[in-house]
Amino acid sequence: MKEYAYSTLDIAWIIDGMTLGCRRQYQVMETIWQKEKTYLELKYLESYRRFVLEIQYWMHYLHEKNLLDQEFTVIQQEIAALNGSLQAEDYQRDFLGLDLFFKQARIRILYGYRKDYVKIKLRTLLKEYGYKRRSQNLVLHIQDCMEVYGLEATLRGGVPCNIAEVGLDAMLTFRVIENM
Repeated sequence: MKEYAYSTLDIAWIIDGMTLGCRRQYQVMETIWQKEKTYLELKYLESYRRFVLEIQYWMHYLHEKNLLDQEFTVIQQEIAALNGSLQAEDYQRDFLGLDLFFKQARIRILYGYRKDYVKIKLRTLLKEYGYKRRSQNLVLHIQDCMEVYGLEATLRGGVPCNIAEVGLDAMLTFRVIENM
Protein backbone atom coordinates (compact mmCIF):
# COMPACT_ATOMS: atom_id res chain seq x y z
CA MET A 1 0.00 0.00 0.00
CA LYS A 2 2.98 2.28 0.60
CA GLU A 3 3.56 2.80 -3.14
CA TYR A 4 -0.04 3.98 -3.46
CA ALA A 5 0.09 6.44 -0.53
CA TYR A 6 -0.71 10.10 -1.11
CA SER A 7 2.40 12.22 -0.76
CA THR A 8 2.03 15.84 0.27
CA LEU A 9 3.34 16.77 -3.18
CA ASP A 10 0.56 14.72 -4.79
CA ILE A 11 -2.06 16.44 -2.65
CA ALA A 12 -0.58 19.89 -3.34
CA TRP A 13 -0.61 19.22 -7.09
CA ILE A 14 -4.21 17.97 -6.96
CA ILE A 15 -5.53 20.84 -4.81
CA ASP A 16 -3.66 23.40 -6.90
CA GLY A 17 -5.29 21.99 -10.02
CA MET A 18 -8.74 22.35 -8.48
CA THR A 19 -8.36 26.17 -8.34
CA LEU A 20 -10.07 26.53 -4.98
CA GLY A 21 -10.10 29.54 -2.71
CA CYS A 22 -7.79 29.53 0.31
CA ARG A 23 -10.50 28.58 2.81
CA ARG A 24 -11.75 25.75 0.62
CA GLN A 25 -8.19 24.46 0.16
CA TYR A 26 -7.81 24.12 3.93
CA GLN A 27 -11.21 22.41 4.19
CA VAL A 28 -10.13 19.88 1.56
CA MET A 29 -6.81 19.28 3.36
CA GLU A 30 -8.58 18.75 6.67
CA THR A 31 -11.12 16.39 5.13
CA ILE A 32 -8.39 14.37 3.41
CA TRP A 33 -6.46 14.15 6.69
CA GLN A 34 -9.57 13.01 8.57
CA LYS A 35 -11.12 10.64 6.03
CA GLU A 36 -8.24 9.34 3.90
CA LYS A 37 -5.83 8.17 6.62
CA THR A 38 -5.44 4.76 4.99
CA TYR A 39 -3.93 6.51 1.95
CA LEU A 40 -1.60 8.90 3.79
CA GLU A 41 2.10 8.32 4.32
CA LEU A 42 2.70 7.12 7.89
CA LYS A 43 4.66 10.21 8.94
CA TYR A 44 1.53 12.38 8.59
CA LEU A 45 -0.84 10.28 10.70
CA GLU A 46 0.39 11.82 13.95
CA SER A 47 0.51 15.51 13.05
CA TYR A 48 -2.09 17.45 11.12
CA ARG A 49 0.14 20.53 11.40
CA ARG A 50 3.04 18.78 9.65
CA PHE A 51 0.66 17.50 6.98
CA VAL A 52 -0.70 20.98 6.19
CA LEU A 53 2.71 22.69 6.34
CA GLU A 54 4.21 20.24 3.87
CA ILE A 55 1.27 20.61 1.47
CA GLN A 56 1.62 24.39 1.69
CA TYR A 57 5.37 24.10 1.08
CA TRP A 58 4.77 22.08 -2.10
CA MET A 59 2.00 24.43 -3.26
CA HIS A 60 4.40 27.38 -2.97
CA TYR A 61 7.03 25.34 -4.79
CA LEU A 62 4.61 24.56 -7.63
CA HIS A 63 3.81 28.25 -8.04
CA GLU A 64 7.50 29.15 -8.20
CA LYS A 65 8.78 25.96 -9.86
CA ASN A 66 10.22 27.54 -13.02
CA LEU A 67 12.19 30.14 -11.07
CA LEU A 68 13.45 27.60 -8.53
CA ASP A 69 14.49 25.16 -11.26
CA GLN A 70 16.59 27.89 -12.89
CA GLU A 71 18.36 28.62 -9.60
CA PHE A 72 18.65 25.02 -8.39
CA THR A 73 22.39 24.65 -9.10
CA VAL A 74 23.22 27.83 -7.20
CA ILE A 75 21.06 26.70 -4.28
CA GLN A 76 22.86 23.32 -4.18
CA GLN A 77 26.26 25.05 -4.15
CA GLU A 78 25.27 27.40 -1.32
CA ILE A 79 23.87 24.58 0.79
CA ALA A 80 27.00 22.48 0.18
CA ALA A 81 29.16 25.45 1.28
CA LEU A 82 27.25 25.43 4.57
CA ASN A 83 27.93 21.67 4.97
CA GLY A 84 24.30 20.89 4.23
CA SER A 85 22.73 18.50 1.81
CA LEU A 86 19.84 18.73 -0.58
CA GLN A 87 18.09 15.74 -2.14
CA ALA A 88 17.65 16.75 -5.76
CA GLU A 89 15.11 14.03 -6.54
CA ASP A 90 12.63 15.66 -4.14
CA TYR A 91 12.63 18.76 -6.31
CA GLN A 92 12.95 17.25 -9.77
CA ARG A 93 10.16 14.72 -9.63
CA ASP A 94 8.11 14.07 -12.73
CA PHE A 95 4.57 15.06 -11.74
CA LEU A 96 2.88 12.86 -14.29
CA GLY A 97 2.74 9.39 -12.74
CA LEU A 98 -0.29 7.42 -13.89
CA ASP A 99 -1.28 6.67 -10.30
CA LEU A 100 -1.62 10.41 -9.75
CA PHE A 101 -4.64 10.43 -12.09
CA PHE A 102 -6.44 7.95 -9.84
CA LYS A 103 -5.47 9.81 -6.66
CA GLN A 104 -6.73 13.01 -8.25
CA ALA A 105 -9.97 11.37 -9.41
CA ARG A 106 -10.73 10.06 -5.91
CA ILE A 107 -10.01 13.38 -4.19
CA ARG A 108 -11.91 15.44 -6.79
CA ILE A 109 -14.94 13.16 -6.59
CA LEU A 110 -15.07 12.96 -2.80
CA TYR A 111 -13.90 16.41 -1.70
CA GLY A 112 -13.48 18.80 -4.59
CA TYR A 113 -16.01 19.49 -7.23
CA ARG A 114 -19.71 18.93 -6.97
CA LYS A 115 -19.59 16.07 -9.48
CA ASP A 116 -19.54 12.48 -8.29
CA TYR A 117 -17.56 11.31 -11.30
CA VAL A 118 -14.57 12.05 -13.55
CA LYS A 119 -14.84 11.49 -17.32
CA ILE A 120 -11.97 10.90 -19.72
CA LYS A 121 -11.39 9.00 -22.96
CA LEU A 122 -9.07 6.03 -22.53
CA ARG A 123 -6.89 7.29 -25.40
CA THR A 124 -6.57 10.71 -23.69
CA LEU A 125 -5.70 9.13 -20.34
CA LEU A 126 -2.96 7.04 -21.89
CA LYS A 127 -1.62 9.92 -23.99
CA GLU A 128 -1.50 12.35 -21.04
CA TYR A 129 0.78 9.96 -19.19
CA GLY A 130 3.01 9.10 -22.13
CA TYR A 131 1.58 5.74 -23.18
CA LYS A 132 0.83 4.83 -26.77
CA ARG A 133 -0.38 1.28 -26.30
CA ARG A 134 -2.34 -0.66 -23.74
CA SER A 135 0.03 -3.40 -22.59
CA GLN A 136 -1.00 -6.14 -20.21
CA ASN A 137 1.25 -4.67 -17.48
CA LEU A 138 -0.27 -1.23 -17.97
CA VAL A 139 -3.81 -2.62 -17.75
CA LEU A 140 -2.87 -4.51 -14.56
CA HIS A 141 -1.44 -1.31 -13.07
CA ILE A 142 -4.59 0.64 -13.96
CA GLN A 143 -6.77 -2.08 -12.43
CA ASP A 144 -4.61 -2.12 -9.28
CA CYS A 145 -4.95 1.66 -8.95
CA MET A 146 -8.70 1.47 -9.45
CA GLU A 147 -8.97 -1.21 -6.77
CA VAL A 148 -6.71 0.56 -4.26
CA TYR A 149 -8.48 3.92 -4.65
CA GLY A 150 -11.93 2.37 -4.76
CA LEU A 151 -12.83 3.47 -8.27
CA GLU A 152 -14.97 1.83 -10.90
CA ALA A 153 -15.07 2.60 -14.61
CA THR A 154 -18.27 2.63 -16.63
CA LEU A 155 -19.26 3.51 -20.15
CA ARG A 156 -22.08 5.80 -21.24
CA GLY A 157 -25.29 4.92 -19.45
CA GLY A 158 -23.48 3.44 -16.45
CA VAL A 159 -22.56 0.20 -18.22
CA PRO A 160 -19.70 -1.48 -16.31
CA CYS A 161 -16.58 -2.05 -18.41
CA ASN A 162 -13.22 -3.74 -18.37
CA ILE A 163 -10.30 -1.41 -19.21
CA ALA A 164 -8.58 -4.28 -21.04
CA GLU A 165 -11.49 -4.76 -23.44
CA VAL A 166 -12.97 -1.33 -24.21
CA GLY A 167 -11.93 0.61 -27.30
CA LEU A 168 -9.34 3.34 -27.00
CA ASP A 169 -11.93 5.97 -27.96
CA ALA A 170 -14.36 4.87 -25.25
CA MET A 171 -15.43 7.63 -22.85
CA LEU A 172 -14.81 6.29 -19.36
CA THR A 173 -16.63 7.55 -16.29
CA PHE A 174 -14.84 6.92 -13.00
CA ARG A 175 -16.82 6.85 -9.76
CA VAL A 176 -15.90 6.00 -6.18
CA ILE A 177 -17.35 2.66 -5.09
CA GLU A 178 -19.65 3.34 -2.15
CA ASN A 179 -18.98 0.25 -0.03
CA MET A 180 -15.22 0.54 0.41
